[in-house]
Amino acid sequence: MRSPTRQIIISGVGLISPLGYGAWETFSNLLAGRTLPDRASELPVDLAPLELARVVGSIGICHGSSSDPAVELAERAIREACMQADISPVGMEVISGLSKGAVCKLPKEPLAVVLGPHGYWASELSRRLGLGQVINIVAACASGLYALHHARERLLSGKAKRILVVTAEAALLPHFIASSQRLGILANLTLEGYVGRPLDQNREGFMLSQIGAAVVLEAVDTPQAGQWELCDTAVACEAHDIIRPAPGMPGLSHIANKLMGSRSIDLLHPHATGTRDQDAAELAVYRAFAADADVYANKGALGHTLGSAGLVSLVIACLCAQARRRPPMPWLSSPIEDAICSSLKQGDYKSHAIFATGFGGHVAGAVMQRI
Repeated sequence: MRSPTRQIIISGVGLISPLGYGAWETFSNLLAGRTLPDRASELPVDLAPLELARVVGSIGICHGSSSDPAVELAERAIREACMQADISPVGMEVISGLSKGAVCKLPKEPLAVVLGPHGYWASELSRRLGLGQVINIVAACASGLYALHHARERLLSGKAKRILVVTAEAALLPHFIASSQRLGILANLTLEGYVGRPLDQNREGFMLSQIGAAVVLEAVDTPQAGQWELCDTAVACEAHDIIRPAPGMPGLSHIANKLMGSRSIDLLHPHATGTRDQDAAELAVYRAFAADADVYANKGALGHTLGSAGLVSLVIACLCAQARRRPPMPWLSSPIEDAICSSLKQGDYKSHAIFATGFGGHVAGAVMQRI
């Protein structure tokens, strides 16, 4: 049974990305207008297309690791989040949300073959950090927010006092890159064309990247001023098509109404992949409930992080709330809405709505605010 007074706070966040080896380093580079395509200017002109996608989206700190890069990224994000929350990860209950798992070790490591990419990923993290129970949730690109929702429900029910939610994606393998290219959802794989432009009229697809993100959730009776509160979460699934959303996106509309129908939202964090069909349809759903909210689409800077996307957006939302500003979107030249501004903006940014949509009709969302 839920406690009528229990509230959920985010007491620690961790993020390692191609733009920074920590949450605040990544955010500082986002505020400075840095993006993944900036890296392409340093690459040789004769680089093979698939190699271009791999190099632009990779995180160098993983290259020398003996472990699967998804394990390495998750561990670093966990350690940062736990350090901020001033707790040890030893014995902590963990709910993970990632779509691929430790796929880089799958054909090379017998244990990965036996346990599968997600089981091996959880096993390696537990061995390194002494974690408690690890639950894996897979819901395509909505996986991270599905895990967040499950964690919040457990905390509200009193089944746990504190839960670590973690995600990581490091599937920059040729067959995954080529599959996205074949589906027509990847940006043009040339030095000039490999640019993600979410929310822009000239969008042609997304960039892929590696990532690791983690948040520590705690149940409290009285949040303190300045803390981040996870106000609500919601998930849904619309059985329409394995790839395309249902016309009008009714599942997304359902959770957007639940999360924003009676709330004032300062900043929207849409899934916004930068594909031709997704962005406008998705934004139209949100505008029915948050007509005046500002918008920030981080995939133009960080690339598409697959199942990690929603949790990455949540971490960025927390940092925006604390800094009272949102990063610029320098890739915008012709926004799909006149009100969408490309430049860095400051404001209160107290309340944030975060969404993720995935293949198979999986959709999820969350609302957080600065107390």
